[in-house]
Amino acid sequence: MADNFALSVLLLILALLVGRLLPLPLVYHPFSFYAVFCNALALKVHPDVQRPPAQQRLSGVLALILALAIPLTLLACIYLFASWSLLIDAIILIFCANWQPYQMQAVKISQSLQKELTALARVQARLLLLRDTKTLSRMGLVKALLESLCLRFSQQVIATIFWYLLTGAIGLLCYRLCQIASQQWSVKLAKNQYFGIAACRLHQLLCFIPYGLSLSLLYLQSSKQNKAAKRCIEGAPLPKSKQWLLQQLSKTLQVNLGGPAYYQQQQIRRLRLQQQYEPDIGDLKRLLRLQQHQFTLLLLMLASIAGLSFLWQ
Repeated sequence: MADNFALSVLLLILALLVGRLLPLPLVYHPFSFYAVFCNALALKVHPDVQRPPAQQRLSGVLALILALAIPLTLLACIYLFASWSLLIDAIILIFCANWQPYQMQAVKISQSLQKELTALARVQARLLLLRDTKTLSRMGLVKALLESLCLRFSQQVIATIFWYLLTGAIGLLCYRLCQIASQQWSVKLAKNQYFGIAACRLHQLLCFIPYGLSLSLLYLQSSKQNKAAKRCIEGAPLPKSKQWLLQQLSKTLQVNLGGPAYYQQQQIRRLRLQQQYEPDIGDLKRLLRLQQHQFTLLLLMLASIAGLSFLWQ
């Protein structure tokens, strides 16, 4: 059993390195096709936003069950006929650990902002942001990217490691499919206000521990712990785990985060996380460096776990 666990950890390390060195383009990634499937499914089961909220919630629950059941059933059938399940695990891990394209896109946006090409940066940011980008200022764009990169790293790197070690490849794929469904049916959009509740809450639950682990890493990287971020009276509170993570990010970088955001031209008022400075392009580069250090630390920790597992055999 220890041997199998050590092999799984080594496979995870290999998948993370492959995802880092040979990233799959987002346009051709299998999860991009799954996102298209989620949108098509939503059009079928949620055609009218004027329906009663209870019906929309029920449609959201049934759509989530169907969106998870189809690929997971296919995967279970593949496992039944596969002679070497570790190969399937490796493929799933490589797909789920494809974080590098998001960092590469963030670097492109950073370069555009450095060259004062704000309009181009807004267009490039659409791959990373759900909110409207047309009216974002330079500072607003940086602030949105800081929040997005922090959450995505937690969801797509730390959560990938956590759920694979805890539940294996099938559990990891279930988590990633739920994450994509939650993104495509985001409750921040008016049409999904009720329809997307089931996917959103399940995703929040699955991210609770990974967000806590990410918060711990940011805490360790903080050179100075200043006073806790203040909350403005106005604005709807975020989910607790996400709010704690963004508060720690705000304290680590010592920049203001949160505040109102526009989705499909509708303003959503959120809590403001206040610190000493407004975010700038240097803070975006700093976060990317911190995440590179976190990635390296995670690889070293996994290698240590694999080594100890082999020694305990």
